Amino acid sequence: NASQLLLTQLDFSDDDRLLNLRYAVDRLLSVGIIPIINENDAVSGNLGYLDQDDMFSDNDSLAALCARSFQAEVLLLLTDVGGVYNKPPTHAGSKRLGYYSPEQTVSIGAKSLHGRGGMAAKIEAAMMAVKKGSRCYACVVACGNDLDAVRSVLGPVYKEEFGAKGTLFVTPGTELEKQAAKESAEEAEAAKGNVSDEARA
Repeated sequence: NASQLLLTQLDFSDDDRLLNLRYAVDRLLSVGIIPIINENDAVSGNLGYLDQDDMFSDNDSLAALCARSFQAEVLLLLTDVGGVYNKPPTHAGSKRLGYYSPEQTVSIGAKSLHGRGGMAAKIEAAMMAVKKGSRCYACVVACGNDLDAVRSVLGPVYKEEFGAKGTLFVTPGTELEKQAAKESAEEAEAAKGNVSDEARA
């Protein structure tokens, strides 16, 4: 079962409305109904991209705001590619990042003609979702066309048959960040070792 909730920025910026919204979401989940949350475009008066914690500009930032407001532990943002790449995935030599560090810089390609978002919006939303003070400690950007990506990220037990999927964002200063950074460094070293001398030349 599912129920659609149409929201505006006022539902998050007004304390009373946010309290009512949290109660509605909790009640729906408690009786086994999945809330499908969208922007109420007809009345939202969306002002575009605003750098405020209680504002959203697209579905990605709305998802991040929901994750923070409803105390979700993990957020999964779906896209049409495998995750965040060091450069546009259509370019030669592009590589999916298993872990995204705030210190990293990536080259973003042109935004899709559909919707207001794009990979830059997903990166911003993911970082907003896991910023310090949020109970949402992890966000993964993965491919929505790959059902194994959803199973891999949200499954109760990790199964190697699904493989590692997407790009992980984590709350800074946490043990999870230390673990992710360590594994990312180990993978980078292993990749270097697999490069032939001829390729390096």
